[in-house]
Amino acid sequence: MKIFLSWSGSASQKCAELLASWLLYFSDEIEPFVSSDSIRKGARGQTELKEQLDESSFGIACITRANIDAPWITFESGALSKEVDERKGQVVPFLLEGSHKDLETAGSPLRQFQSTRAHDEADVLKMVKTINAVLRESAHRHPDDTRVKNLFRKVWPELRDGLAAIDLTADSAEHGPPRRSPEELLEELSSLVREQINRITDLERAVDALRNGQANPPRKRTRFTGVYDESVRLVDPPADMSSADETE
Repeated sequence: MKIFLSWSGSASQKCAELLASWLLYFSDEIEPFVSSDSIRKGARGQTELKEQLDESSFGIACITRANIDAPWITFESGALSKEVDERKGQVVPFLLEGSHKDLETAGSPLRQFQSTRAHDEADVLKMVKTINAVLRESAHRHPDDTRVKNLFRKVWPELRDGLAAIDLTADSAEHGPPRRSPEELLEELSSLVREQINRITDLERAVDALRNGQANPPRKRTRFTGVYDESVRLVDPPADMSSADETE
């Protein structure tokens, strides 16, 4: 039984490679495929990927917030969902973080499938039992979850600890700047509001000074350089004041 593990980004890749080795505990008949280490040297990558997609009866997409809308994940997930659907197989979005709602919000083709939360022991067990059911059904054998449950309890700590060691921030750095906290956003918003108040206050003082007959009202600059152009007057000074200056 071939299982196609789809990934994009360093964190997702490590997850796929970890799952590929861990799933072998449950059956010698499982053949995981991860493009990072499963493509033969000298083979045409795209050709072999297509062949693996065609032959896989189960697919796992390793999802993070950073790669949820990555082009490669979208491509493989779309192709994988089509291929396995034709053979009544399964596709599982394996969520390293976030929830199924994130798939729906992003409009991912994976949103139609039941997802698995990577750090939820019970959820991962359900995925393993599903793999076992597909495997035994393809071999025309009755499902037997007893052995799977007992084995899962023994090997789950290995997967749990391996997943916990994956650095999810690495993918965030690759796909864009780090997300700012609500406190940081609030501080920036407050700073912008203060600047706007200062600018309005300075403008009101300048207008009041001109109304009171000052030819060159004092102008205060904020950190927004160029807000006021000292060479430009808002209005011409009163004629009598200009005449007085000439007389002096």
